[in-house]
Amino acid sequence: MSNNSAVIAQTESLVIPTYPVGSPEKYPLFFEKRVYQGSSGKVYPVPFIDKVYDEPVDQTYQSVRLENDFVRLVLLPEIGGRIFKGQDKTNNDYDFFYRQDVIKPALVGLAGPWISGGVEFNWPQHHRPGTFLPSDYWIEHESDGSCTVWMSEHDPIQHLRGCYGIRLRPDSALIELKARLYNRTSLRHTFLWWANVAARVHDNYQSFFPEDVHYVADHAVRAMSSFPNAENHYYGVDYQNRGEANDLRWYKNIPVPTSYMICDTEFDFFGGYDYSAAGGFLHIADRSVAPGKKQWTWGNHAFGWAWDRELTDANGPYVELMAGVYTDNQPDFTYLQPGEVKRFSQYWWPYQAIGTIQQANERLAIHLEVDPTGQIDAGVASAECFEVVHVRLLEGTEVLEVYEGSLQPGQPYRFASKRLKGDCKSALKVEILEASGSELLSHQPVTLNDSVRREVATEPKAPAELKSADELYFAAEHLEQYRHPTRSPILYWDEAIRRDPGDARCHLAKARNLLQRGIFNEAEPHLLAAMTRLTARHPNPETGEAHYLMGYLKKLLGQDYEAAQYLTKATWDYAWRAPAHTLLAQLELKAGSLRDALTQAEGALDTNQQSNHARILAALSEQKLGLAEEAHNRLQALLAEDPLEPWAIWSLGNEDRFLQATRNDAQIILDLSFDLAACGQYGSAVQLIEWHHSHEVESVAVPNPMERGPMTHYCLAWLYAKMGDNASASQCLEKAKEVTTCYFFPSRLEEQIVLDWVLQTTEDAHAAYALGNYCYDRKRHEEAIAHWEYATRVAPELATAYRNLGIAYWNIRQDGEAARAAYLKALELTPSAPRLISEYTQLCEKLEDVDQERLAFLEERLESVFNRDDTCVAYATLLNRTGQADRALKLLEERRFHPWEGGEGKVLAQYTDACLRLGKQALETTPEKALDFFGKAMDTPENLGEAYHLLQAKADVNYWKGMALKKLNRHEEARSHFEASANEAGDFQNMAVVSYSSLSCYRGLSLIELNQQDKATQLFEGMRAYAIEQKAETAKIDYFATSLPNLLVFEEDIELAKNKSMDELLRMAEEGLEIIENAVSHSAS
Repeated sequence: MSNNSAVIAQTESLVIPTYPVGSPEKYPLFFEKRVYQGSSGKVYPVPFIDKVYDEPVDQTYQSVRLENDFVRLVLLPEIGGRIFKGQDKTNNDYDFFYRQDVIKPALVGLAGPWISGGVEFNWPQHHRPGTFLPSDYWIEHESDGSCTVWMSEHDPIQHLRGCYGIRLRPDSALIELKARLYNRTSLRHTFLWWANVAARVHDNYQSFFPEDVHYVADHAVRAMSSFPNAENHYYGVDYQNRGEANDLRWYKNIPVPTSYMICDTEFDFFGGYDYSAAGGFLHIADRSVAPGKKQWTWGNHAFGWAWDRELTDANGPYVELMAGVYTDNQPDFTYLQPGEVKRFSQYWWPYQAIGTIQQANERLAIHLEVDPTGQIDAGVASAECFEVVHVRLLEGTEVLEVYEGSLQPGQPYRFASKRLKGDCKSALKVEILEASGSELLSHQPVTLNDSVRREVATEPKAPAELKSADELYFAAEHLEQYRHPTRSPILYWDEAIRRDPGDARCHLAKARNLLQRGIFNEAEPHLLAAMTRLTARHPNPETGEAHYLMGYLKKLLGQDYEAAQYLTKATWDYAWRAPAHTLLAQLELKAGSLRDALTQAEGALDTNQQSNHARILAALSEQKLGLAEEAHNRLQALLAEDPLEPWAIWSLGNEDRFLQATRNDAQIILDLSFDLAACGQYGSAVQLIEWHHSHEVESVAVPNPMERGPMTHYCLAWLYAKMGDNASASQCLEKAKEVTTCYFFPSRLEEQIVLDWVLQTTEDAHAAYALGNYCYDRKRHEEAIAHWEYATRVAPELATAYRNLGIAYWNIRQDGEAARAAYLKALELTPSAPRLISEYTQLCEKLEDVDQERLAFLEERLESVFNRDDTCVAYATLLNRTGQADRALKLLEERRFHPWEGGEGKVLAQYTDACLRLGKQALETTPEKALDFFGKAMDTPENLGEAYHLLQAKADVNYWKGMALKKLNRHEEARSHFEASANEAGDFQNMAVVSYSSLSCYRGLSLIELNQQDKATQLFEGMRAYAIEQKAETAKIDYFATSLPNLLVFEEDIELAKNKSMDELLRMAEEGLEIIENAVSHSAS
């Protein structure tokens, strides 16, 4: 048994070969319709990174090693607070979590870089905004020898706060994650939580899920598959006709990027097992709050292998076995109310030797399977040390075998070989008992009930097509809750209000939306309309939300008396009591009514004892009332639960710990400053910001680009003005103007209020520029344009404002020439800025400038062109289209490209085009050379960073290879390629399977070469019918799209794009039919 030695938890410098990333983008990125993981891919205010380099350098990271006798973990707080390494010390240091030997970011994350391996903790959306930003950390040593490494971040988009601890006990292999997710704002938000566990895979690695799982769902439940054997099409793959290669538990059987999620199970576990290493791991969590069980893979095929190379040098492929809390799908968001804390635990532990698991908890696991011949395979494993257990294998009431003895991590027990005596597997049972006879765990094979299955999701109808106000309201709620990237809930609320001008729910929902976007003057009448209907027959409505939101709105506007009246009424509703009392406590502190402030804070705590803000407001009141000991005890109690709560640490005056807990990051400082200002503690907020300015930011390997910035100076000026110190306010405003506008991306309601005050106080181009950024992000586009235009009048040298105007003129006003003029001005000010050059190239394409002019523009700026992959692809495209395919191919063969997840294919398309163009040029005179070029198109080089998707059409390449072979009189080989082309079905474009594409014509041409004119005619007629049908349909982005990066800043007219594409398809179909008709006529003559 273990000697029960204490857990080691210590920081260590770790040198890891690292592929550097580009500098964070200094221009704000407004991706309003980007689809990311099935929901909005909005990235603002996080600075965007879209470049990774090709050569690694040694980088030192501050890691934390957490280790006991059984398990060794290495954590990396500096890259999103992830588990970097997980090793089973009892099994030759087997890496039960995927181990990376390099840091090799790929363009997968919400804001760009993302690394695979270990465990990534995702919230409040997937591949969380801070996945490539630093987390703060704290090591807690417990009296029993256990240790917890706490990590924390302030979410950079919604300004929620997540804190989670990784805990090891001395005498157990169990890894516990203790999470505490806190809505530190005054408005409701949505979130999800997925722990992404990576596991190294190969042909002998099997994922496992509970036995009662008989079907799985895709993202958004848009499709389903039987499970574990897929007896259907899934992700375009015809699994039912793949023979035995259709068991989705095996990585080797999945050839395309694939997700599947468990919808229904009565069990709390899942995991993976490596038969080669005789080791695996389990995830355990209470399914009532942690139902999410998912597998993701890039796929065991060339497309997926290309992504493996993007993410690692030598560590090979992986799957992600992902565990969701308060979610069981993606996207699937849950509400987090103001001041609400959601707490939960997840557990993992490694085990050995016994195979996949059929039942498990935090302490024990059972393997129990029967093969088709009746052979029983059974065993048990433990996460902790047991001196004596009784393990029994039974069939019915007959005991087949008993084991009495010890169990501990690394020493599982396997039953001797037995055969099933009857014909009923469910008669078998393994039970593990304590010495006293009480059951620790047991399992019997389950009988499947495959009649239960969730319904496949459907797209909501258009507002006008929905019959009831109920349907309109809930359709809108779904779109808002799930952050749908291309459908707006506003249309549904407006339709409901059009039908019933007093609809309380829709007025309230729209008011909440307007308030979140800072449109105060429009939110108020909707709130009044909601309250009018809610109180039309009785003064005490069922919900206090409308009164709460009106109180919060009035508070933001500085109308404290009115705010208090509404908030007091909101406290009558239990659901809104704690949030309303919290805001009332702020108002009382601001007014100096300290005992009333304490009463209000205690009132909030009566309903929500977990609220950090309510606890801190009570402590502040006690401090000011002279109750120092009570305040100190209250704050220490909070830190015992949440050791990285920065406001509590600051309130205790512990500057050293505060620095460790925040790194002196400006974004945390701003959050706390506005917290202090909200309760009238302007002097304390001034002290905090002055401290921030006088201390250095703690250095980390992956810094936050917004860790310093002008906003703290503007906030300081506003605070001084609130205190009546106008001289200091003026000095701060002058200082703010001297600070660079790089990364000046405000995103808080309070920042809007401050910047509005600045512009009412003084002429300030930087403040106007930043307020324009804020307004555009909040879809207040015309306001943004006005602010940016003002900024350029006051500061004509502000290139970024001109660039932003160019985007707005195109996207909002559809004024292409104004957009061009704005970009040309920005380029005049910063002529070599790579992003500006890339974006202007895109704009010129939208404006339908001739290819030669666009090419000349790029060739005058080649150094900047070669700085970016997307501009290089644009350059290669223009070279191809202007008859310079040889130059395009040279560029594409010599450069290392890095694709975006979901945006694959752009580089490959130009490479293929260049090869085919050169091959066609050589076909008549030198067919051997042509065949070489066509062969290149099929065998793509690794430097492209991408490869053909299994379902992607290659009919064009096969056709041209056939033509070259025919020219060389190698007719059998030619026929083989014509058949390969003709036998394709559909295509894979924009991350979706389509029936016909521009490559379909080559199938028809190949059929003609095979003398199958009837089939060719049928194909071309099908193409024509498809194109006509598609032209008649209104273009729209797929409602269920999962990943459409759309990293182009200019919006596309999707109707125009669709019609152009279908016109081209029609032209090809007609030409194909004409070829057949001419051939028939020629034959007849």
